[in-house]
Amino acid sequence: MNVQLHATPYYPFTLDGPLCPLLNNADVLSSFYAEEGLHHGIKQFCKRTAWPLKPDVSYAVGPEKLKELLISLFNSPVARATLRRQSEKDRYTYLDNAIWLWLTTANPKLSERLSGCCDNIKDKLFIKCEAWATLLTKIQIEKPGADTVTQLAYVALAFAMLQEDDRYAVGEAFLSVFPEYTVKILGS
Repeated sequence: MNVQLHATPYYPFTLDGPLCPLLNNADVLSSFYAEEGLHHGIKQFCKRTAWPLKPDVSYAVGPEKLKELLISLFNSPVARATLRRQSEKDRYTYLDNAIWLWLTTANPKLSERLSGCCDNIKDKLFIKCEAWATLLTKIQIEKPGADTVTQLAYVALAFAMLQEDDRYAVGEAFLSVFPEYTVKILGS
């Protein structure tokens, strides 16, 4: 058991915590929502939804303002919960799904390999922890580039968001194979 993982104050490992350092980056969050439909949806959510400490919003929300709103949104447990509820009604896309959709474009081969480690339940992919751990070990042996490992880190966080009951197992599997990401995910 990774004690640091259980003690981290950051989301998705602490459900009411601020966003973990790896995801707490406006450009990274914006890239997950770059596809036109996702971009439009998250922009509408940010304009229409109130949450504690939300930055002021005018009628027009440009790219920089949207990045500021994304940081605020995903650092607010209240805002995340609202987005999660609305995403379950197919109104908007939650971050876990946005990360997955981004990966299918950024690295289709990796997303295909990951899909093979998942159960498809009602058109949602749920990672099987043993298959995830096995795949991570195989990928480590292949000596992946930094981009691939970062993509895997994002996916680990996405599945930790989606599968709250498995979040520690998903995170522990990733960090045991790629411990150099401990600070990026769990902080100092």
